Amino acid sequence: MKSKKIKDDSLSEVEEEEKELEERKNKFEDDFKKILEVRTEIKAVVDTQGLSSCIEKCNNSDRKLLKFQGLVSLMLSPQTKDNITYETTQKLIEYGLTIDNILKISQENLVKLIFKVSFHNVKAKNIKALAQKLRDEFNDDAPETLEEIIKFPGIGRKIGLLYLKECCEQNSGIAVDTHIHKIANRLKWVNNTKDPNKTSIELEKIVDKKYWDKINEILVGFGQEICKSIKPLCVISCPLYKNCSYYKEVISKEKNKTKKEKSKSKGKKKEKKMKKTKSQRVRKKKIEYDSDTEEEIL
Repeated sequence: MKSKKIKDDSLSEVEEEEKELEERKNKFEDDFKKILEVRTEIKAVVDTQGLSSCIEKCNNSDRKLLKFQGLVSLMLSPQTKDNITYETTQKLIEYGLTIDNILKISQENLVKLIFKVSFHNVKAKNIKALAQKLRDEFNDDAPETLEEIIKFPGIGRKIGLLYLKECCEQNSGIAVDTHIHKIANRLKWVNNTKDPNKTSIELEKIVDKKYWDKINEILVGFGQEICKSIKPLCVISCPLYKNCSYYKEVISKEKNKTKKEKSKSKGKKKEKKMKKTKSQRVRKKKIEYDSDTEEEIL
């Protein structure tokens, strides 16, 4: 009897989990359709200077070279604005972004070429290590599996998935950056995930694969232009703000606080004005009284 109860409880937990996943899946579908509508009207930096634009600048006729240049461009991007990554990628391609040239250039001179990107010293070191590893172990041809590519220095899950999508035409997962991590948590598509990699795994459970090829660019642009980290354009531009946890927990509370402060300030001003008026009336009566007294003395 006891084992049957444990089994029933276990089934109940599984059913609850499936129900919760289905709810999050439906919510994502509804929200993403609305975001798509907004993104058709609003252009973001990622649309013109994101990875796809960087890849277009690479040598598309040579597949090995395309993959190497795409990887380098991706390795430049963490913690760096898209326009800076785009500009730096162009500069490297003009210099000659090949494995031979990266192996020949000193790390010091490579740093000078990429100095605008954040953490340029570490990234220069990782780019040189990438070139050396590809030359020594892969015959200059970057691998095309996530398991292999994330073993390279400076390449994590996000970069690996973007590389596979843009350079190898594989939709192997959902690449999550800070924008997507932020949006997914604000809209409760995921349950308070602590880092982008966890968000990526959780999103893959609820997002239909038909969206995997476009979700990154759509949401990154939405994050750049509307769902910003600081001062997001909630009421002005976002059709989802009423169901957004960030709006409810932060923006709405701030608005109410501001209203209370204004009301309090208005009350104080009114009180001060009343005191001033009362003081003026008392002063006027005193002047009148003093005047009457002077007349009586006279």
